[in-house]
Amino acid sequence: MSEVARTLSHMLRRQWRRSARENRSEERSLIGWLFRLLLLPFRLVLGLAGFIIGLVGRAVAFVLGLALLLTGALLSLTIVGAVLGIPLALLGLLLMVKALF
Repeated sequence: MSEVARTLSHMLRRQWRRSARENRSEERSLIGWLFRLLLLPFRLVLGLAGFIIGLVGRAVAFVLGLALLLTGALLSLTIVGAVLGIPLALLGLLLMVKALF
């Protein structure tokens, strides 16, 4: 096989592979688009559920942080309880800050 024939054969194979790849990507994008459209209601419902769970989680974290802060502050009123009360109050404060931001 001559060098010219080999080069021509290589170019034709490359062109054929490229066109086959383009056709497959068009089919995949159409199938992917239809698949996304069919799953859209499920994605919306699960997204809303995740958003609500996230809000509830933040509210629970804030209330728990407030309870730890108040408990730590009350324990800090006594000298012996200050050893445990100050870190507990700081933990509650950090939990409240994390819940807000």
